[in-house]
Amino acid sequence: MNKKINLIKHLSPEALYEQLKQFTAGMAVTKGAFELIVEKCLLEDIEWNHMDQLHRPAIHNTYEKGIRIAMGQDFAISLTQWKNWPFLITVTDVYVAKGLFYQSLTIAGIIFIHSIISLEQMGDNVKLKDEWFIASHKFFKLLHKPLNKKLYSLNARLQQEDEQVRQGRFELRKQGYTFKTDCPDYYNSNQLGANTIYPSLEAGASFSLEGITEVPTLVEAGNLKFIVSKNNNSGYLVWPSTCPHEGGPLINGKFCEAKVTCPWHGLHFKAVELSANHSTASKHGFAYELIGNTVYIKQSSSIEEKIIVTKSHDFITA
Repeated sequence: MNKKINLIKHLSPEALYEQLKQFTAGMAVTKGAFELIVEKCLLEDIEWNHMDQLHRPAIHNTYEKGIRIAMGQDFAISLTQWKNWPFLITVTDVYVAKGLFYQSLTIAGIIFIHSIISLEQMGDNVKLKDEWFIASHKFFKLLHKPLNKKLYSLNARLQQEDEQVRQGRFELRKQGYTFKTDCPDYYNSNQLGANTIYPSLEAGASFSLEGITEVPTLVEAGNLKFIVSKNNNSGYLVWPSTCPHEGGPLINGKFCEAKVTCPWHGLHFKAVELSANHSTASKHGFAYELIGNTVYIKQSSSIEEKIIVTKSHDFITA
């Protein structure tokens, strides 16, 4: 999982603090910090989670309006709007080194905020620290205190909401899952592809359709789980329980006819449809065969599926 990144010259937090204070006459600088021990998590998953822009509307119900102006492996420049406030905010993110991020933004051209996010693996947990500097002319210093309070509460809320993603990936890894984003960067963390690498499915994996109704139900097939339900055409709908994109729990998503919406990124995935007249199908890396009242499953050796993106964030696999 080690990632070699380009050497990036950067100011240390101490040097930046001193330079901000001396930047121009009448500068005011306020420090703030948030610390947390993130339990049951790998540092790589927090790094990926931090770089991934797509989860923000789905998980945090915010940052719905955003444009990625430019990005590379170690940086991203975005334009966003906080809720419906009449402010456009340019955000610059930099992956400085393993476990170290810098983030800078300016609000209305009058307040500059710089965050230093540091991560340290501690056994099965990660120590997270977010330090920030709020800088402006002293005329606007009265805004520092409410902003500092807002940044702290925002950090607390976002970290709590991201817990499901980080711990979800941790549990999947214990089951043998890996991801194409295991060496995360800003570019691959925002690619809409089938990034989940499933464990090898046991030979002869199958599940019975006995008792299956229209309600999506988790079933076990060998060492993996799948979701199955009846459809309106006297057939059955089947999905892998783990999202092909980045591992989200599809059973917690929203189901509508033959599609499920992943709770992590809001992506829509079509089911395999099986019936007596259509007894074989392949999708999302698995091949299915309906024989009698049993569905037999193998991992598909077909060409990797691509994800099609529409403006409405309706994502399906070809």
